[in-house]
Amino acid sequence: MRLRVTPRTAPFTAAFAGLAAEVHQGTLVLRDTLGVTTVARGPELDRVRALLREAEQARGQIVAMARESFITPFDRGDIHQLAVALSDVLVHLERAVDAGIRYRLDDAPDSAATLIDTLVRMAELTAETMPELHDLGAVVGYPAEMRRLGMRADQTRRDMLSDTLSGRSEPLRAVRVTLVIEEVALAVRGLERAATVVEGIVIKES
Repeated sequence: MRLRVTPRTAPFTAAFAGLAAEVHQGTLVLRDTLGVTTVARGPELDRVRALLREAEQARGQIVAMARESFITPFDRGDIHQLAVALSDVLVHLERAVDAGIRYRLDDAPDSAATLIDTLVRMAELTAETMPELHDLGAVVGYPAEMRRLGMRADQTRRDMLSDTLSGRSEPLRAVRVTLVIEEVALAVRGLERAATVVEGIVIKES
């Protein structure tokens, strides 16, 4: 199962690789905010917002290429859905960092590091996979590994929510922590959705 790198394939592969790299950088920014005071997080918020703007531009470029190209390497709908899924991840990363500052959450739950590390690994794997879209045989295992990581993240999320909402935490803080956790969880789901689109492309092209 192999697609040749042709003039019509290479621009899409390069664009998705660039977008996935921006998502990965965004997850690293989120990880960098752990244990940092809300005052010190201002530059990190600026960084993730800059990445979000770049991702939106990349998404627009990919959509324009799909619309204007006479022939595309994959289904146009799949190209659009993959671009949307990846760019939306940065939306949720920006919201998570912003919420941590707005709600003055200077100390995240211990398990937050586990959840974010899983998110970072998912983004890293995605950034490694997107440049290989020209060779679908090389990305066959990607969706399954992403599902495994997604299940791990979901279990961590549920454990965190159970602990946060158990009554041992001050109610207002519990609500604020929950809002941040849910934004991180939405970022995880966005990466899972991207992997599902890739799985569909592999099936269609096989």
